[in-house]
Amino acid sequence: MADSLDDTLHALAQATLPAGLNGLEARVWARIDAAAYTQASRPSLGLGLGAAALAMTIGIVASGVPARSEAGTLELSVFSSRAALIPSTLLATKR
Repeated sequence: MADSLDDTLHALAQATLPAGLNGLEARVWARIDAAAYTQASRPSLGLGLGAAALAMTIGIVASGVPARSEAGTLELSVFSSRAALIPSTLLATKR
């Protein structure tokens, strides 16, 4: 079997290429280069405009949201008499 395979590979190495395959690699690389040049020559305007619109929207929304006031926060000091969660305050409230 090895002799048969060796003979087949030797015959394949001696065979001439079909005429359609001459210059195939050069044609493939030429098409790849042309496609890369075409894509690089026209940048995507839509992507840039979309990113700018998104950044503008985030900026407008962020500037319109007011900062949280400090008056509504709970005091977390353990020794404060105004702490909202001290036991005397919790027991004195009516539910």
